[in-house]
Parts: sequence; C-alpha cells; structure tokens
Amino acid sequence: MKSSELRQSFLDFLKGKGHHIVPSAPVVPQDDPTLLFTNAGMNQFKDIFLGARQITHLRVADSQKCIRVSGKHNDLEEVGRDTYHHTFFEMLGNWSFGDYFKKEAIAWAWELLTEVWKLPKEKLYATIFEGDQADNVPRDDEAADEWKRQTDIQPDHILAFGKKDNFWEMGETGPCGPCSEIHIDRGPEFCDNDDPAHVCQVNGGCARYIELWNLVFIQYNRDETGALHPLPASHVDTGAGFERLVAVIQKKASNYDTDLFTPILTQISDLTGKPYSDGEEGVAFRVIADHLRALSFAIADGAIPGNEGRGYVLRRILRRAARFGRVLEMHEPFIYKLLHSLVQVMGDAYPEIVQRKEYIARVIRAEEESFGRTLDRGIEIFEQKAADVLQSSETVFPGDDAFVLHDTFGFPLDLTQLMAEEKGLTVDVAGFNTEMEKQRQRSSRAHSV
Repeated sequence: MKSSELRQSFLDFLKGKGHHIVPSAPVVPQDDPTLLFTNAGMNQFKDIFLGARQITHLRVADSQKCIRVSGKHNDLEEVGRDTYHHTFFEMLGNWSFGDYFKKEAIAWAWELLTEVWKLPKEKLYATIFEGDQADNVPRDDEAADEWKRQTDIQPDHILAFGKKDNFWEMGETGPCGPCSEIHIDRGPEFCDNDDPAHVCQVNGGCARYIELWNLVFIQYNRDETGALHPLPASHVDTGAGFERLVAVIQKKASNYDTDLFTPILTQISDLTGKPYSDGEEGVAFRVIADHLRALSFAIADGAIPGNEGRGYVLRRILRRAARFGRVLEMHEPFIYKLLHSLVQVMGDAYPEIVQRKEYIARVIRAEEESFGRTLDRGIEIFEQKAADVLQSSETVFPGDDAFVLHDTFGFPLDLTQLMAEEKGLTVDVAGFNTEMEKQRQRSSRAHSV
C-alpha cells in the first residue's frame, strides 16, 4: 500500500464511522501564541476541550501536519541518527467530543489495524493505565474490559503502565485522562539496545516494540491546585504516527526506506553523485530529506527564516541541512532543488506546497546562498579550534570560539555542538552564553547613545 493510499484509507474508514473529515491546520499556529509550531493533532481542537469554542461536529478525523523542534517535544538532535525521528511528521487522528468513548475507539482501532491494514494480531499489544493513588485515579479496568470484549487480542497482550506512559495531559492544568496505546512487536532483529542486561518488551527502551496508535480518553480536568475532577462529558483524542505506520505496513526497517522519503533520497543522490548508504553520509541524506519537509511546509504556511522565534528555528534547521550538504561535498545551493521530489510525494494531499512551490524554493535558495558564503570559512575555523583542543587533550570546545562562529559566521550554537560531538567534544555553553550577554549589553548601550 502506497503512503498516499494509506492516508486516504484512514480518512475513508473514519468517514464510514460517521466522522467529519477536516483539513490539517497550518504548521504555523494562527491563534495560539503559546506554540511556535503545531506539534500535535489536537492543537486545533484545544479550544473545544477547554470549552472556549462551540462544537460543530461531534466526530472529527484528519491527518495533521506537525513540527517538533523546540521545547519539551524536541527531536532535532536524533534526526538522521536513527530510523524514526523527524522534525516534520504527520499525525493521523480521530476525535469524539462528548459522543462515543472507549468501546468504539478501541473497536475501530483494532478493526482498522487488523481487518483493513491486515497487521498480524499476534504481534499487537495494548496498554492501559494502571491507576495512580496520588491522583485518586483507579486502574482503567473499563478500557481493559473493552479490549477483551471488542477485540480478539491475546489477553496476555493487555498490559498496564503508570502515569508516564498511559496518562495524557494537555498541560499543568486542563482536560486530561488515561490512554490506551497500541504497540507492535517487529521482531528481535529490530532491537537497538546494546545493554547486556536489556530485555525487549513494550515500553522497554528499544526499537523492537514500537507504539503505533495512542487512544486518549479525556475524562478529567486538572484544576490549579492539581486536583482532578470528572468532566461533564467524556471525549476521545487519538493519534497515530503516519511515517511509522507506513514503515510497518510497507515492511520497511526504516521510515526513510518508505515511499515518503525514497524519491527525495534518490534526488539527493542524483544531485550529489553519491549513493545513499550507511555511515555519516547516510546521516546527511536523512537529515537533508527530513529538514526539507519541515522547511517547505513551514514556509508554505507563512513562516520564513529569521533571527528570532520560529524564524530562527527555521534558520537553524536550514543551516543544519546546509552543513550536512558539505558532508556530501555540496558547496553550492541545492536543497531548494529537492522541492520537486517533495511535491511529487505529498502535493496531492497538501496542495499548498504545489501552489507555493516557486515561493518556497526562492526562500530556501536565498537562505542557502546567504549562509553558504560563510559556511566553508566557519567550518575551517572550527576545524582549527577543535584540533587545538584535541591536541591539548581537552574535551571542551571554548565558549568564546563558539560565540565567534555564531556572531561572525552565522553558526547556531546547536550546529557547533553537533560538529563538536562528532569529534568527541562538548561545547562550553556557559561561556557562550556569557559572550552573548556581553554582546546584548554592548548593543543596549549603543542604542541608548
């Protein structure tokens, strides 16, 4: 099943269950100053859960564009190093606003996974909330019972976990509730934990068992004192990571081996003259392909690279991608050319990247050209400074040198940290921050004159 067919089959299935299909919200939030980017499927429905917006449909489903690159949900450093972390991803979701609850959510998830998508039932596990005495919340026996009644899952594949894994909260206060996650056992060959004492299991810290879908049952409200109170109506909020589902259903070891990424990776290979392989060059391929997606959708939805806020986040992403381009010996702007492959893969589902293709390419190219003029010189200076550190048997790259790379050559701190890490070094962040503060004070005095 192609990724485009999988996405559509999800929406068609939920439509058949009475859901109203809504378009993805932009990745640049329109009316939520608390978010730099839309980072979860529920963001556009937050006002409904908080009682601040009227419900127009009791049942809703969509595929939501998401970006996670800052704050609590920050996957940037893992991108490219493994097979499944991304800055941009899609979240498939269905919601019930005071309509159906655990029975239907569980039955439909099982039906879609096993009857429509034909995943092997014996490989699937369901988790439930084990309860929490401090919150006075009992074990979610209701969910456990519905798993037994509505599905033919193996009874010993229903597992209970604590608050960390199976209780979802929007924030410090507000609507919340237990959740039931669906995991799949991909087999012992997928274990990536080299600890001799490691035991593969659900929530066990390796890639053998991975979460496919999270069914959240919103039935409480946490007040300012931390106490929980039952909501007058119970809601359902589910989320399934699209890239991960595609990899499992297409029987691929990596998200990057699916048809969501292979056309982009192929074009990178064509442009660079290098094959996609393992090692540092493979990391570069994956980082560039991932970052292209985040940049393109953010720019399509109204963000542009800049010096603060979400603009600076985009600038960091693009400069990180450009530096990995140097790993592939690309010294001229090329990332903007990859937009062609992205449009081929995702243009049908998200026509905004088709309509704004030329604009997106211009913005990316201009930023590539601007940074490219100083990137090689900055890398050269970093290499000299890093060699000095290593020669003196030290392990810390100086903060004042990291500041020079930032201030003179446009290197975001995390880019310097990335390059230092590759050499077994850390960066003196405190020293960097001291230099930044000195610069702020100089700037403040200059403006006051």
